[in-house]
Amino acid sequence: MVFRALSKIKIKVDLKPTVDSIVFRLHYRYTNRILLAATLLSTLYDVVGKKIDCITGVGSPSFKDVVDSYCFIMGTFTVDRLHGKQVGVQVPHPGVGPPEADDELTFHTYYQWVPFVLFAQSLLFYAPHWLWKQWEGGLFKSVIQDLSVRDYLGREMKPYFSRDERYKALSAYLLNHMDQHKRWALRFFFCEALNLVVVLSTLFFTDWFLGGEFLTYGTSVIQVAGLDPENRTDPMAFVFPRVAKCTFRSFGSSGTIQIRDVMCLIATNIINEKIYLFLWVWLVSLTALTGLWVVYRILVILLPFLRKAVLKMYVKKSFYGDVSAIMKETSLSEWFLLVSLGKNMEVTVFSEFLRYFANEQTYSTDTIPMDEYEKERISR
Repeated sequence: MVFRALSKIKIKVDLKPTVDSIVFRLHYRYTNRILLAATLLSTLYDVVGKKIDCITGVGSPSFKDVVDSYCFIMGTFTVDRLHGKQVGVQVPHPGVGPPEADDELTFHTYYQWVPFVLFAQSLLFYAPHWLWKQWEGGLFKSVIQDLSVRDYLGREMKPYFSRDERYKALSAYLLNHMDQHKRWALRFFFCEALNLVVVLSTLFFTDWFLGGEFLTYGTSVIQVAGLDPENRTDPMAFVFPRVAKCTFRSFGSSGTIQIRDVMCLIATNIINEKIYLFLWVWLVSLTALTGLWVVYRILVILLPFLRKAVLKMYVKKSFYGDVSAIMKETSLSEWFLLVSLGKNMEVTVFSEFLRYFANEQTYSTDTIPMDEYEKERISR
């Protein structure tokens, strides 16, 4: 008998009771960690050498250090007209050459801010989850009690053999407090929508941060990936130039202003270009997934029959009738709580609970006075 009961147990991967979805976790768990890792990588200047190394020609080592620091802080520039020219024949490097009076220059000062921006964005992706945890306050964990998969598959089988008592307690709680979870569900839906706002704002802010080149960055790199490196205009070299120009002004020995036009090797961009190429792929994919999930959530909110179909996904087919009976008296917030329970309970346990809850719900809607119903329910 015991082995027959044990054979019905099916292990789920996530054993921790949780309300959020995989799309929600992609934001606060995976994207947050990816951005933190990118923050660390963008500060590892020792891996690629000096963060910036300018060719000053003559001068003492201390003068070169001053020029390097100046160009890193004040920024470098490339000449737009010189992009697309043949490297080694027309220009020494993409976008590098003597500018003319009417040339448009693109200044690059973002690289000193990259670690700070990535770290701030990692916190931003964690914010909806943090807000939800503050609002939720461990309510769901207390509601599910010992019926979660984690407790159900614990070292002891006590939760399994005493499940009827837990069905009774949980059913009584739902019948008496269901209407109090409306704000709980709406707050969660708000945090899901906030995830979409966060990823969209990250995309557009990063595009502004990189001079309007980020939104098309990935597609541009893919388009030129198969071309001859000697004759192509590499988008990564345009957005993250490895060599750029810098103008340094100082006083000469006679007091006149000396202007030095130097070329600088920006070694840190070797890492930055790879970081933002990966982030483009990740953020675009995440935006699409989050947008689809928000559309799904809107449809669920608007269509009751879809809510019923979703709830049926967490029970056995023989219990579909109980789901239909429950959904006749169930609001949106009540449905969401039941679905959250279904995601965190073993399918057999949740199916049995829904049957128990359907019977309790039917009995509670009889025409007997409420005080008599409470006395009879307690006596059962």
